[in-house]
Amino acid sequence: MSYESFEEYQYNSCISRGICSINPRLSALQTVIVLYLRLFAKYAIKLDLDKSEKIFILNTISITIYNPEFNENSFLFAIDEFKKILPKMIERYHELNSESDLEDEKQKAIELFKETDDIIQALRYGEKIFNRALEKIPTEIRDLYNTMLVITKSLSINLLDLESFDKEYSEGFAIILDLLSKINLEENNVEFLKSKIIKASNIDIEIMKLIRETQEERYGKQGINEVSFSTIPNKAVLVVGSNIRELETVLEALKDEEIDVYTHDDMMLAHTFPKFLEYKNLRGQFGQGLENCLLDFATFPGPIILTKHSLHNIENFYRGILFTTDYTTSPKGIIKIENQNFEEVIKSAKESKGFKSGKHCENVTIGYNYDDIIFQINEAINSKKYKSIFIIGLDFSSIEQKTYFAKLVKLTPKDVLIISFSYESEKENLIHINTCFDSYSWLRIFDYIKEFQLPISIFVPKCDRHTVSQMIYLSNFNDVRVFVGNCTPIILNPSLMNTLRKTFSIENITSAKNDLEQIFKDKS
Repeated sequence: MSYESFEEYQYNSCISRGICSINPRLSALQTVIVLYLRLFAKYAIKLDLDKSEKIFILNTISITIYNPEFNENSFLFAIDEFKKILPKMIERYHELNSESDLEDEKQKAIELFKETDDIIQALRYGEKIFNRALEKIPTEIRDLYNTMLVITKSLSINLLDLESFDKEYSEGFAIILDLLSKINLEENNVEFLKSKIIKASNIDIEIMKLIRETQEERYGKQGINEVSFSTIPNKAVLVVGSNIRELETVLEALKDEEIDVYTHDDMMLAHTFPKFLEYKNLRGQFGQGLENCLLDFATFPGPIILTKHSLHNIENFYRGILFTTDYTTSPKGIIKIENQNFEEVIKSAKESKGFKSGKHCENVTIGYNYDDIIFQINEAINSKKYKSIFIIGLDFSSIEQKTYFAKLVKLTPKDVLIISFSYESEKENLIHINTCFDSYSWLRIFDYIKEFQLPISIFVPKCDRHTVSQMIYLSNFNDVRVFVGNCTPIILNPSLMNTLRKTFSIENITSAKNDLEQIFKDKS
């Protein structure tokens, strides 16, 4: 059995609870954070930063930008750190530059510090700046600024994941500073901002590639593996997120304990690496993923570890056994794990009820052999039967999308080669690749097939924090069209989607018939 979301699970936390958007109060605080980030970038571009300063900025961006779980405690924590770091940076800069070209920025810093002495002042100041931007900055430019912030978030998360393996990519941090420094009231050249966004997206993809190479160096070459969705009677811990380096740390800490470890959502990717198969306490995958996190977390009978960048919607949980390794101060009810000390997790697991009887579910097969897939693609294209290529992206969870892709595959002409990372069919012109949550896999395949110079249409059913960056990267190639499905507003809101459509020609999925007509109409 290959992996795809099961039809009986159509529960969506974002829709049912309305928790995948940011309220106006937090928007005002995020506006203030962006002011601090921009100020930091203006000085940092011209200074040599130490590692702690870089890590602080990467963490601040990943935690505060477009995060529904961003809260006032996280805001105050970030502001306190900024007020420690920025004065020293400003002093260093002015020591090196007697005739400073950033005197105006220094005055802005003084005002910013003054206006954010407490949370009430900060809220009022953030609202004032936000409203001023609405009045003075054209909508198209504002939307491009928001796109730049989305890209900086993706870059920051990827750089932090890379840093967990003790590696850096200096060009990635440099482009983050460049993007942040361009968010202002003066710059209104659409093509200039667009070029910056495209450059940043290209760098982001390079970092993803480096992360995968680093993972395979440490854990072995990815392969095909059966993953258990069953549970067995025992105490258990659930590990949530995408940073498999942190999963390794958890498994090492618990390897001598009688405690099973289950993965959730993107962490399922770890099961494709040989190294993780050596851990006897890595039991399998639990639950149906991020969009079902309320149901999954509520039914797991043990502590849940929210790894970095995975503080999703936890305001809705009141269970007292949620832990996090994230950088910022923990939200109410979440226990912070410091210095990789898992003693409290172990204690909590032993005191929890655990799985009493267990439940048997059919195993799922995930992973793929890259060389085998490339062989199939070469054979197909060299047969000269195909005039264009469709790529169907990662897993889709809704019945609506399943219906869409069933119709799309059925209606697609025989002279189109379909490479599908989710929908499976016996059609002769379809190659199925079972990669589960591995968003880098379809980028890797795309980078190979683009060299054949055939028209390519890409369908993106599922969005994550890196999807916007990935779609912009893909859309920049000649004869490539990108269609995206309905995504949660926290990742892709209507305003951002409008920018992607207008500036980068990224289109919404409509109906299979209409989309096919549009694709082939444009090619005729």
